[in-house]
Amino acid sequence: MKTLIVIRCGERLCALDRAAVREVAPLPELAQPPSLPASAEGLMNLGGEAIVVVNLATLLDVTPDPEINPLYRHILVMSGAEGFIGLLVDRVEDVRLVAEDAITPADEQSSVNGCVVGHVEVDGATAYLLDASRIFLAAERARFADIQRSEQARLDALDA
Repeated sequence: MKTLIVIRCGERLCALDRAAVREVAPLPELAQPPSLPASAEGLMNLGGEAIVVVNLATLLDVTPDPEINPLYRHILVMSGAEGFIGLLVDRVEDVRLVAEDAITPADEQSSVNGCVVGHVEVDGATAYLLDASRIFLAAERARFADIQRSEQARLDALDA
C-alpha cells in the first residue's frame, strides 16, 4: 500500500507519494528577491526556514484553474537532498491509501524528466503519479538550494 497526496494542478489531477511531502501549507505572502529565477514564484518563510516556491502548473505546462481563488491555493513542502522546495498547487484534493497494483506504470518518455511515473484512478478520474525526485533537474535543484541558503542567511541575520 502507498499513501498518496492527490492534488489539483490546473485541469490535471496529480498525486505524489506522501513520503516525499514534509508539510502542506496555505499560500502565504511570498518574498520576491531580485536574485529569484523566473521559474520560481517566490520565497516563503516557514517558521524561520526559507523555502523556494515553484508553481507546479508552470512546470507541467498547464493552465491554473481560474475558478480557484489564489488565496486558497496550497504549497506542498517537499523534502530533498538539497533541502526543501515548495510546490504551489491549485488545491490538495485528498490523501489516499492505494494498493501498489492499482498504479499503472507510465511511459518514462511521456513527461519532461520522466517525472510522471504512473497513473491511478481517483473517483473515476485519472491522476498522474509524479516522482518528486524527478520534478526538478539537478541544475534547478542546485540553483534553488543556493537561493535558499542565501535567503536563510538573511533570515538568520534578522533574528540576531
